[in-house]
Amino acid sequence: MRARHTLALAFALTALTAGCTQKTPEPKEAGNGGTPSVSQPPTWEGKGDEEAAMKRATRALNAVEPEGASREDSGTATLAHGLDRSFMVKGDRPYTFDIACQAAAPQTVALILERGDAESEWVVECGDREADQFNIPAGAPFTVTVTPAKRDTDGLILWRLNTVAPEDVQDCDDDIKGCGN
Repeated sequence: MRARHTLALAFALTALTAGCTQKTPEPKEAGNGGTPSVSQPPTWEGKGDEEAAMKRATRALNAVEPEGASREDSGTATLAHGLDRSFMVKGDRPYTFDIACQAAAPQTVALILERGDAESEWVVECGDREADQFNIPAGAPFTVTVTPAKRDTDGLILWRLNTVAPEDVQDCDDDIKGCGN
């Protein structure tokens, strides 16, 4: 009888302690078949995320567009490819170059405006509710460069080139040359 009691006690202790052990979780598999890595940038979870980002960027551009603006050009680029484009700005009305970006994670991009020997560099924060707007006087062509982000960075850039009335130009008349005192 003593052996049965000891055997029963051993089974009860085993059952009780089995519930107390912790199992170490295995790393989950990443979408590309590997394990997740801190070095991999966050990504969008499908087409819906990209469409939502496009809508947010469009709202940011609309938020800064003056009522009397006339669209001359517009486009979209990915953060991974960046932007390198020259624009003709003819006539006598001033222009604005408006840019908005959205990304899967907090991101900034470097924007360079160039015309002749003049160059200015700006930092554009992705996800802002209002697009960044740069004043460009009519005249010689100018170039916009957005430095590409890391190759696997999910994000997009929307931009517009508008002509505006002179009274719609805010702050500096020429964001390429800059405005001194």
